[in-house]
Amino acid sequence: MELLKLQEYQERSYAERPSSQGWVTYGDDNLFPQYLIDLYKSSATHNALCTSIAYMIFGDGVQADTLDARLKIEEWGLQDEVRKACLDLKIQGGFALEVVYSIDRTTISKVRHCPFENIRSAEVDEDEKVNYFYYSKDWADKREEPQLVRAFDPSDAVEHPVQILFVKPFSPGSYYYPKPDYIGSIDYIELDKEIGKYHINNIKNGLAPSFTIHFKNGVPAQEERRRIRNDIERQLAGATNAGKFIVTYSDSPERKPDFEPFPLSDADKQYQFLSEEVVAKIMVGHRVTSPMMFGVMAPGKLGGGLELKTAEEIFSSEVIEPYQMIVTEALESIFNAAGASATITLYKPEAEEANVEVSYTGIQISSAVDIISKVGTGELTGPQAVQLLVAMLGFDRTTAEGLFEGTQPTLPEATEMKEEAPKAAPEVAEFLIDLGEEMGDEWELIDARRVDYEEEENMNALWTFARAIPGSSAERASRGTSEQDNELVRVRYAYMPKVTGKNGNPSRDFCQKMVSAGDRVWSKEDIDAASNRAVNPGWGPDGANTYDLWLYKGGGSCQHFWERRTYLRKNNKKISANRARKILREAGLDPLPTNDPRVAKRPRDMANRGFLPSNEAAKNISTPR
Repeated sequence: MELLKLQEYQERSYAERPSSQGWVTYGDDNLFPQYLIDLYKSSATHNALCTSIAYMIFGDGVQADTLDARLKIEEWGLQDEVRKACLDLKIQGGFALEVVYSIDRTTISKVRHCPFENIRSAEVDEDEKVNYFYYSKDWADKREEPQLVRAFDPSDAVEHPVQILFVKPFSPGSYYYPKPDYIGSIDYIELDKEIGKYHINNIKNGLAPSFTIHFKNGVPAQEERRRIRNDIERQLAGATNAGKFIVTYSDSPERKPDFEPFPLSDADKQYQFLSEEVVAKIMVGHRVTSPMMFGVMAPGKLGGGLELKTAEEIFSSEVIEPYQMIVTEALESIFNAAGASATITLYKPEAEEANVEVSYTGIQISSAVDIISKVGTGELTGPQAVQLLVAMLGFDRTTAEGLFEGTQPTLPEATEMKEEAPKAAPEVAEFLIDLGEEMGDEWELIDARRVDYEEEENMNALWTFARAIPGSSAERASRGTSEQDNELVRVRYAYMPKVTGKNGNPSRDFCQKMVSAGDRVWSKEDIDAASNRAVNPGWGPDGANTYDLWLYKGGGSCQHFWERRTYLRKNNKKISANRARKILREAGLDPLPTNDPRVAKRPRDMANRGFLPSNEAAKNISTPR
């Protein structure tokens, strides 16, 4: 009798070895990253976990706290590139970004995802630093010549305008390449893959059992036995050969081989155990705190909301947030090199809490108004605000989402006005809209922010870098320019935020018209001119018919504000947009007169909510602040 070992599992090597060609190989065949991709494609459990966790890492996408950085995000199309990088980070343990500098090498023009599996590291220099990487679309193709690419180094942009930022978190036992966090469960991922192959091939071949083979024509020589053994191993070994059979030929019935089924005791129970064990071990490898997070229930156990919430919090703090930090730190280094320094974040959508009962107090309604207003100012995205309204204040999701889809639902239990608040007449808005303009392709937006008393000097710093526009104020106004303009710069003001009815009460006609004006902007002179027209007779100082739109916008309790926008003439020969943005971040030079600090405020945030103390109507306003 001879026992045949049909197949033996060989663990893949991820060794790092310098090669004679200059790069460091990754794995014995230099194809370990491709092997990890194959695992991702072949194991259902592993695939689902990698995809879901990558989605959690990306969250709501790349967010920045400065206008310069937000403009770069759009210019580079960064969201999609980072989404790809997050998947690489999960599958490979690291990621790579291609950084392309502008023609004049003064800034970064493109940032693109570079497939991790296409990168191999060069050896370190005498300072233990990797200065170059090798790029190939197919490392298995020996005919393709890998390209040498400079490692990310902004100081070397002139000589190397294309660079690679290779992000490699620390991995014990590795120097050049990272390792995925699930590296300890690769055997079980392989097993998951093979179980699937075995079952599908067994089904296709009729669920044939394993068997023993009895030869009846004597004991062959050693060499013949070896040949027979090799043939059987080649034909029947592995999951892909499950259920296959052998055809034999003999010259008499007595000499034909016998095939005796070799039943596996409790085969169904063993396969069930293997399947459950594989899923559990893969989950452990991915550091999943609770299978319920991914829709998997533990056998014989009921899931609880508290357990799920706790598991999500732990998973977020121990797995997702460290991953996000790896991504954001890499992105911040790129933004710094591009002259658009910022704090970069990847927000993770918060899980909804079930069965939360909320009694809507005045404080809660006020909080809801503040959350909604932050969307208009850009401090929160719409999805973030919806999550806060649902999770913190117990809003119905449909109602919360409707606030940002134009449906304008009323906030629960919001107190209505007892008396209509004084407001700017709608014809004033029409007059102002006629004065406004839309900045054409000749101008590039380089800064936008709420008008702020302390920042106004810095905002006018660009004014001295070009010639003033000749003529009197009236002459300049007739040509559509302002005292804040020069030959290269235009300063305009936008009516913000571009939403109405945020507190559940009807918006003023004035505000509705201003918001509906779209992208139109106004000079300071335009706003002053509109303020001089009849606005709410008797509501102004000492019973005057007018009040200052520049300071009080739509009137008492109004939730809008003026946003200062600075535009630079495109393709001018004196100053680039990046240099202009840098100047705006520096101390001011010969600033123009500053604005009144009330310009930066919503009237509802002012003393007496923007009403004169003598105004009796203000005493009857009961809308939340």
